[in-house]
Amino acid sequence: MERNVFIKYLNERSTANASKIYPGPVITISRDYGCYATEIAQKLTQKINEEIEGPKWQYLTKEILAEAAKDLGTNEHEIAHVFGAESNTFFSDLAISFGKKRYASDALVVKTIRKIVRAYAEQGHCVIVGRAGCIIAEDITKSLHVKLIAPLDFRINGIARKYELLKTDAKKEVETHDISRAHFLEYFAQKRADCDLFQAVFNRASLNTDQIVSAIFQLAKQKMLFMK
Repeated sequence: MERNVFIKYLNERSTANASKIYPGPVITISRDYGCYATEIAQKLTQKINEEIEGPKWQYLTKEILAEAAKDLGTNEHEIAHVFGAESNTFFSDLAISFGKKRYASDALVVKTIRKIVRAYAEQGHCVIVGRAGCIIAEDITKSLHVKLIAPLDFRINGIARKYELLKTDAKKEVETHDISRAHFLEYFAQKRADCDLFQAVFNRASLNTDQIVSAIFQLAKQKMLFMK
């Protein structure tokens, strides 16, 4: 029943979007592991809503994964691996247990995520964190795609503090996630260079959260993302 309601919701949203002459506006934030983006997305959305008249903006992170899981009739834990899968597992079968034994391929999971991200991007007035948003929404004229980076040591120290890990363990964690995220993005981007994907790259080690938020906000204004 819940799945039918969700599908109906997506269809209604797609119908509403079809009436829009131009999809968007949308801002996507990609990041290296350890370059936390949620706080930036939250503060950016708050700044936009405080300073710009018009429809309210929202930021999306885990919500996309939750919607994909609901659409597939499973839970988030069962499909979260896709964001860190080895490249050769995208086409392997994924066993899902939900009331009765069901199966979905990783390719179907990725297709579902793409559909949901695209729906939000076309609907517009949102900041999408990760989920290959920079690729899925790259053709939308009213869009801005940015990436957060930082030196390896900065990211290792941040992960060690957050999860109370030894630096050696934090280093392994960062390296593993870097490889996993590269596989995920390559699936969509086909190994394209970052200069093709992003309009701006920010170093988390040399710029604080407020500076990055302010810079993204000004870029969005200059790209006329807030024009009616």
